[in-house]
Amino acid sequence: MTTTLARPATDRPVLVAVTRVLAGLFGVLKLSSTTYFLFFATAAQGGDPQGIGDWSVGVWSYVIAVGYLVIAARLGRDARVLPFTVGLAVADVAFSVVKFFVYDEPEAIGFTVTTLVLLALVAAASRPRRTA
Repeated sequence: MTTTLARPATDRPVLVAVTRVLAGLFGVLKLSSTTYFLFFATAAQGGDPQGIGDWSVGVWSYVIAVGYLVIAARLGRDARVLPFTVGLAVADVAFSVVKFFVYDEPEAIGFTVTTLVLLALVAAASRPRRTA
């Protein structure tokens, strides 16, 4: 016996489409930024990872970036996207806390705000359709 999760019915196709685009763009931004800072940026530019800690943060960032791409691909097609997004948002906020306090990067605040906005958009886009 197999169990299949029903696709969530939504009456918000524009919200789903916009949220998918934003999640995809955010994932691509994180992916490209992580690649740049790990492999191309000099130490003066904030790159040049020096140890296991720096490389662990880089891998963490890659995982988060891929997570946003998964959200972009699955939103509107899979009922499990909201719990996945909540978990990803928690990991991303924790990542931003590390970037802010350990690496002294105030840009982490903007990323945290973007993460929370995307979480709210996914929650709104994932709500099941109301039936009368």
